Amino acid sequence: LLNAGRRLFPFDMQAALQLALKEGIMEKAGPIHQFTHDLIEQTVYESVPANQRKALHKTIGTILLDSAANDSLIHLLAVDQINRYCQDSILCTEERSHVASINATAAKFAIAASSFE
Repeated sequence: LLNAGRRLFPFDMQAALQLALKEGIMEKAGPIHQFTHDLIEQTVYESVPANQRKALHKTIGTILLDSAANDSLIHLLAVDQINRYCQDSILCTEERSHVASINATAAKFAIAASSFE
């Protein structure tokens, strides 16, 4: 995703993450970066205009989906991002069909990961 960030953002994502870690805005646990507080996350999220947020959700979801292969966790994260884009969006028939298909695959991954039979 960091490599894909190069085409999404007009700045060096790796350097920005390192600065955020150094300043205590974010923390890292293994490969995961997260904000140190929910209010920081909310403030950063809300500072992005709503129309850009929707486009960003779609772009991130598409990049994740393209790189997911058979990784169920990445697929689930991708579908979550795409579903955020779809909220209150008017989708053409082809887009609705694609979203339904990836959600069905996500449901299969979720069922397989659970103890339900």
